[in-house]
Amino acid sequence: FQSCSEKTTIILSKESSNYVKWISKKNTVILDAYTIANTDSILSIADGIILTGGEDINPLLYNDTVNIKVCGEIDSKRDTLEKKLFDYAFKNKIPLMGICRGMQMINVASGGTLYGDIPLEIGTEVIHRNNGEVMHEIVLDEPCPLIFPIEQDTFLVNSWHHQGLKKISKIVTVVARSYDGLPEAIVVNKVIHPFMIAVQFHPERLGKNNPIHKRM
Repeated sequence: FQSCSEKTTIILSKESSNYVKWISKKNTVILDAYTIANTDSILSIADGIILTGGEDINPLLYNDTVNIKVCGEIDSKRDTLEKKLFDYAFKNKIPLMGICRGMQMINVASGGTLYGDIPLEIGTEVIHRNNGEVMHEIVLDEPCPLIFPIEQDTFLVNSWHHQGLKKISKIVTVVARSYDGLPEAIVVNKVIHPFMIAVQFHPERLGKNNPIHKRM
């Protein structure tokens, strides 16, 4: 995220210390949208937005009633907030990144759907969580230098989710997948939006020397 002003203002949809440590720089202002009542006031000064990881998205947002029974606790306030952040970023061409749940929200907010529970619907060829975070490999569908170094096409990433992208939004291109076919990274066509990228894993927790952590 870049700004012509002296300071860069980044909005997190919901803050945690890992995200703050990941993006903090001397002239960066980080705002936690989840704790701010007047969202319009911070959107007007946003240089970039990050939709962070978290709870399952309410399946009613993608017209699904079956998935409700496999979801954890639903946070309706957060669903509404993140849909608003996405819509604002999309309309005003504000740079936006999605992490884990954030990638799922980009897909849902633009017309896609989700698998309710990966082990039930896809299987266990790849373990995406096991009482916490796990590691697995992903492979690129196509080069994406905004996210991945160009020297390789397979990467070991962390994973902590039981839902994932099913029907892919028309504005989204999948650029990486796990070996069970599940989307692991997406971009929005630059003709539609100049900078909107997302990953299903957690680059903020990959460590400061990890090339994906540094690049994103």
